[in-house]
Amino acid sequence: DIVRANKFVHEATGAPVEGIDVPVVGGHAGATILPLFSQVPACWYMTAEQIVALDKHVQDAGTDVVNAKGGKGSATLSMAYAGAKFGNAVLCGLAGIETTECAYVIRGSEEELPYLASKVTFGRNGVKEAHGFGPMNAYERGRLAECLAQLKDEIAAGVGYAQTQELAIEKRSRAVAAIPAKPSPLPLTRYAPDMEKTGSFKVCVCGGAGGIGQPLCLLMAQNPHVSELCVVDLTIAMVPAEGVATDLSHLDKKSKVKGYALDKDDKPLDKLAECLTGCHLVLVPAGLPRKPGMARADLLGVNAGIAKNIVEACAEFCPDAILGLIVNPVNSVVPAMCELYKKAGLDPRKICGVTSLDIVRANKFVHDATGAPVEGIDVPVVGGHAGATILPLFSQVPAAKSFTKEQIVAMDKHVQDAGTDVVNAKGGKGSATLSMAYAGAKFGNAVLYGLADEETTECAYIMRDAAEGAPLPYLASKVTFGKTGVVKAHCIENLSEYEQGRFEECLSQLKGEINAGVQYAQTTSLAL
Repeated sequence: DIVRANKFVHEATGAPVEGIDVPVVGGHAGATILPLFSQVPACWYMTAEQIVALDKHVQDAGTDVVNAKGGKGSATLSMAYAGAKFGNAVLCGLAGIETTECAYVIRGSEEELPYLASKVTFGRNGVKEAHGFGPMNAYERGRLAECLAQLKDEIAAGVGYAQTQELAIEKRSRAVAAIPAKPSPLPLTRYAPDMEKTGSFKVCVCGGAGGIGQPLCLLMAQNPHVSELCVVDLTIAMVPAEGVATDLSHLDKKSKVKGYALDKDDKPLDKLAECLTGCHLVLVPAGLPRKPGMARADLLGVNAGIAKNIVEACAEFCPDAILGLIVNPVNSVVPAMCELYKKAGLDPRKICGVTSLDIVRANKFVHDATGAPVEGIDVPVVGGHAGATILPLFSQVPAAKSFTKEQIVAMDKHVQDAGTDVVNAKGGKGSATLSMAYAGAKFGNAVLYGLADEETTECAYIMRDAAEGAPLPYLASKVTFGKTGVVKAHCIENLSEYEQGRFEECLSQLKGEINAGVQYAQTTSLAL
């Protein structure tokens, strides 16, 4: 409720969303939701009619998302964001940093009702103080009476249920702190807008309503460099793209979110002019997964066609954008799309294969094995993005210096097989959607920081320049992103004896997969 109220005030007033903090009191359903806009400086010049409309907008926001998703889902993404926001307040409190967040908790004996939502300060033991509502205007006092009347019955229903039940555990005699009879005064509000230099970039996620796309959009909508986010998917997607966009539009971040839907036979080139025009970054978690018994050549034929349609539209409407492809088989699809860009007279280094998941996994596995702080681990992963073409260079990581040869071999294999491990753990009912979304956002963040003139290095799979002396025309390695995209592809050097042998194995497999992509590009062209 607070997240939505903050975002809606930002949209109505243009005030920086970082400086808006609307207290929402009462309960968490319908008319029991009471935003106290009178306590927010950004709202002081709004008319009574605007306040009433904004109040209703907050109450009905959940229904708006359900309707936008065509009944195929609810506010899953914005609720996840809000839940994490609450969790962060609790954890900061437990860590000794007292933090205030609105929550619905048991109240003292002298309050209007035994359960109410208001600002709550969390400390080392959880709830430290439940604060009062603070000053309210005449409209809000009237609404509070309505809120309390409805909420009283809903609380009674819950208490009535509890009277018929008990927890199946032994009753404990732990001392519980008494609940103060009266609420605490409102805490001092200190706004601290993020003053860090941030960009204002337009980002598009093609496949944004899918298993990777939805959490990827959730993360990109929170990126401080994103001012516009476009969610694109097919009308046959499980959840409509417009519904995902409506859900994400409730996050209290500066990004404006809009959805675009394509019918199965629509060409992006014909339908996505508005969506792609002005884009700085296009992330593409699209394509079909490889099915049992499916040849890689067949998968390439299908997914390269899907990627080509998107790349074609990008070439027309945002030729200077960076394209991050998460389309399998990446080792072949990226060369295919780069060659098509080159044939069209465009810069093939605008197209990158997103390999960040390999780095994310390698970092985490080293942390798990050594206990070293994960923030200080950065494993370069070079070569390609499938099976034996994935080569983590553990020899270049101080935390892994103590590994035996056997541990290195096992860790190397663990990184290669990690995707299969996830598929098996999900019982064949899904793949690494969540970690891939995280990795895609990590890649996107590196690109956006670069575009904002803060050069950032992240591993990626890109076309190599002949002058770099690379053994193949496409390789993954560390890449530095700057104001125009790829600034530098770093050399692959200082390999251990084991890594040198693995590198030869990697190149042997990767060469054939690159050739398959290049051959695909020789059979077609972008329709520009």
